[in-house]
Formats: sequence, C-alpha cells, structure tokens
Amino acid sequence: ISRISAGTQVSPLGFFQFDEEEEEQEEGEEARDTYVENPDYEPVPVRDLTDPSLANWVHHVQHILPQGRCTWFNPVQKQEDEFEDEEDEEEKEEPDEPEPEVGPPLLTPVSEDVEIDGMPPWTAKVSSHLVPQYAIAVVRSNLWPGSVAFCHGRRFENIYVGWGHKYASENYSPPPPPPVQEEFPSGPEITEIDDPTVEEEAALKAAKEEHLGEAEEMEDVEDEDEDDDE
Repeated sequence: ISRISAGTQVSPLGFFQFDEEEEEQEEGEEARDTYVENPDYEPVPVRDLTDPSLANWVHHVQHILPQGRCTWFNPVQKQEDEFEDEEDEEEKEEPDEPEPEVGPPLLTPVSEDVEIDGMPPWTAKVSSHLVPQYAIAVVRSNLWPGSVAFCHGRRFENIYVGWGHKYASENYSPPPPPPVQEEFPSGPEITEIDDPTVEEEAALKAAKEEHLGEAEEMEDVEDEDEDDDE
C-alpha cells in the first residue's frame, strides 16, 4: 500500500507549495519532506488537467527508495557508542562507503515519470464529453492498475481499487488444462436396467423349472432308447 501511495498520490499543480517561511534549501541538505496548502491556489481548468503532457499534476507523497525507506540510511555509518574503547580494539578495515540513494523530490511533475515499456505511465481523460460543464478531469496510473485521481475546481481525490500488482508487459499465464477425456462407450454391459418385480421373478423361476424338467425328460427318453438298442 505504501508503494502504491508513493507512486500514485497526485494533486493539481500549485495546490500545495513549500513553506515560504522556511530557509531556502542549501546545497547538500536533505530534500524537503513537508509542504503546505497554497491559499492563493487558482483552480486549473479541466482542459489543462487532461492535457497529454500531464504537466499540471504533481506527486505529493515522498518517493520510496530501493532501500525501502523515504530517507536514505547509511548502513555502514558508525554510531557514537561504537567509538568508545576503540583505541583498545584492533584496527579493522572500514567497508567502502555506499552511494546514497536519491529519489525525486516532493511536488515533482507527473510528466517526469518513467515510461513503462514504451507506454506512458499515466492516462488522462475527461469524465464526459456530453456535459462538459459538469465534467471532471481523471488520470489513471498505468503502472499500478486500479489507481485513479480526479479533480474539479479546488476539489481532488485519489482512490485505488486493484489487486496490489504492478503492471507487467509479460504477465504469467497458467497453462490450459488438458482436454476433457471422452466418455466410455455406452453398451449393454454397462447399461443399468430396472430391477425385476416379484411377479417377473416368479415367472422367470417357473420358466427355468419348466425348462429344467423338459431337459430331464429328454435325458430319460435318450436312456430308454439306448436300453432298447442293447
């Protein structure tokens, strides 16, 4: 959420300003991290807010450095406690001083954002062309899909409705499932039949007994014929 807010929280140019009472920033001094609302702000027309140059929108949240912080921290800088009893310890080779990480300062125009694989980082449009007198300016982040800012007059707001994933030109697509197997061919050996009724079972039993009786009679006749031949 912090990364999304740092990259997509924007406001119209001139709505915020640095405090004039503060001393001018000297060379080598840390970048400013505070600002105040401009009481003399003149609303930017919707036409200018939707200009493709995006020069009338600025970031008003501090940039998050690759270190994961808004203000760079030197990991090899010694603390005061580490200097105590240093004379008694053996001399150790000091590590190389890392190069400080620097990000864009506050109120940097959106137009300076880096492109995404040849695509502009932001898309600006008017909410409606049918009723231009009531239309508002809308900018959408292409880096964080789902992040939108809108403005009309002195009122503006930032919203985000997304999955928390940054845009990637080569998104992962899972492999499709294998084709559905064909059904087993239907035949009498696997076809279900209705259970016979009591009457049907009794008739089948009687037919089997009748057939068995006829077979026994045929055997007896064959035996008698063989005895006569002898």
